Amino acid sequence: MSDLAVNVAWQELLREAAIQNPHTRAIIAPQKWHMQIAESLAKIMLKSERNILENPDLLIIGSLEKAPNIEACRNLIRDIALKPVNADCRLAVILSADKLLTHAANSLLKLAEEPPSYAYLLFLMEDARFFLPTLKSRSRCNILCDFDDEREPEISAKHVPKSDSDWVEWLEQVRKFSAKSESDSGSGKSRKKAKSGSESGSESELGLGLESKPDFLVNELKSWVACAVSDGDFELAAKLENLRVIASERNLSLQMMSDLLILILKDAFVEKFDVANE
Repeated sequence: MSDLAVNVAWQELLREAAIQNPHTRAIIAPQKWHMQIAESLAKIMLKSERNILENPDLLIIGSLEKAPNIEACRNLIRDIALKPVNADCRLAVILSADKLLTHAANSLLKLAEEPPSYAYLLFLMEDARFFLPTLKSRSRCNILCDFDDEREPEISAKHVPKSDSDWVEWLEQVRKFSAKSESDSGSGKSRKKAKSGSESGSESELGLGLESKPDFLVNELKSWVACAVSDGDFELAAKLENLRVIASERNLSLQMMSDLLILILKDAFVEKFDVANE
């Protein structure tokens, strides 16, 4: 596994940080490096080597697994406005910045654009495609790659269906995926019943089969978000990201979620097409 300490891009970033830092920086890197990056930059910027995580001028929100919520972002805005305690500046680290919900990310826009003269923001993330574009435009971005890290291929960007025929084709994919999920779920339940007998409150009775967690739609939405960002359609990207969060967190069936997508997105494209042709 590659070591951050010998990463060439990281060494260049450290040299830059020792001389001058932008008030808002975004670093895209493997998650396993995030805390090491935060601590190393904090030691340089706050000019402190000992117990850096306990330094009152270092503010960290979020975690490696979860982005901060809007309340944590608002608290950060309030706290970073205070004068430094021990150092010449204050450093705010936002972990999992690519997982920020839209309203939480939007709350940081003004701070990212006009931070206090003694305040610095550091956004850490794994995937820049899901970092709010308006925050990204206010940040100096650095990419640190781990070439020895074996990962699944990134989801390729593709457009949201637009025409009726596109939606029909997409719905057919959803139908096939749903049928396969139900088949796999049924096979699994049959094996379980053969072993332990029928149980009340089963997944099928509660509607909690494999198809109720629409990973298929989550992946579709990720690819649509990436394409919308690439096309510069940030309004659509934000709408898609909100739908992705709903698909990830709500216990909706695949069919219910696909109906919701069509209800929201198909009408939106019809309206946009009508406006463009007026």
